[in-house]
Amino acid sequence: MRFLNFPYLVHENILQHLEPSELLLFSFCSLRTRTLVSRMRHTPTYTIFILDKPEKRSYGFVEKPEKEKILLSWTWKKISMERENLEKWTQLKLKDVHLDCRVKFDRKLNIPTLVCRCEDLSTRKRFATALHSHMCEVFHVKPEMQFILSLNYMDELPYTNTVRYVTFLKSSVNSTVADEFFEKFHVTRALFCRRSVPDRLLKDSSKFLEVNNLFIGFSPWLDISLLLRVKCENVVITSSMLHNNDMIDLLNNWLQGSNTRLKAMSIFGSVGNDAHLIMDNFNLEAWDPEVDKIEYDEPVRDYCEQLLYWMYDIDRYMLRSGILRRPSDGLRALIRTAHEQLHFLVLKN
Repeated sequence: MRFLNFPYLVHENILQHLEPSELLLFSFCSLRTRTLVSRMRHTPTYTIFILDKPEKRSYGFVEKPEKEKILLSWTWKKISMERENLEKWTQLKLKDVHLDCRVKFDRKLNIPTLVCRCEDLSTRKRFATALHSHMCEVFHVKPEMQFILSLNYMDELPYTNTVRYVTFLKSSVNSTVADEFFEKFHVTRALFCRRSVPDRLLKDSSKFLEVNNLFIGFSPWLDISLLLRVKCENVVITSSMLHNNDMIDLLNNWLQGSNTRLKAMSIFGSVGNDAHLIMDNFNLEAWDPEVDKIEYDEPVRDYCEQLLYWMYDIDRYMLRSGILRRPSDGLRALIRTAHEQLHFLVLKN
């Protein structure tokens, strides 16, 4: 490779103009190219595996929460062993994985895709694991993995024990498989469920209630019996079938000393729409926004920026607000209600 004969400053000047996906492919070429990319100044970031389609996997940077930049995709299919076919292929060596593949590019997105000849599940899992290890060593990404997946493809996930966050997509499996996922992978930060997630995936699950942060889309399956059992710190639900009495039960549950870990819960859409009926059930103290500031934890600020933005305009949107004080420990929580909405936040002072 003639490029390697140039001085290092030439290497550096050329490499800094390459896209991350191009740098990744370049780092695959040899130990020297790997070293050159590793010596560059990389901003530490998180990466994510995406398993949303049959026979296709993707890996990318997470530039912002829920906003990823795909670096590489890979797929596989049966290829005949005839010489004219083999001449078009190369062997990618990554750690202890040797993968027969060829590279093609998405013309619109300019994303490289490895078309692999191997259909062996174990090899695909080892390749995904080796790819992440390569990224940690060469691009200095943070080691904790993140997943966006349909649980139909859970067996394809790389080898790891901990996951920073996971987003569940549409799948045909049930709650038993979901609980198997949570037993196998310790989710350290957050669980996301998009609108396409079917009722059967989490309705009968118990493990998902223990994730630190839950961010759930349209969820007719998430009834009051499940919410009273949550052990997480923050819950954000964009749309639900909860009624006025359910909202009252949630607040009474906290007042009675249950779920001591709960810091914030926001329900943005519900069947219950009588803010005054809910608030009139409680002896509320007046809230002074200048004294008791609205301060959400980092996960909520990171993942719900757009949803929470309007909540700071109290005069315009909120119908009622007040502070609940828990008798057992004196802990205070700010309660705010609007049409079809309930927002609960434990105060820090």
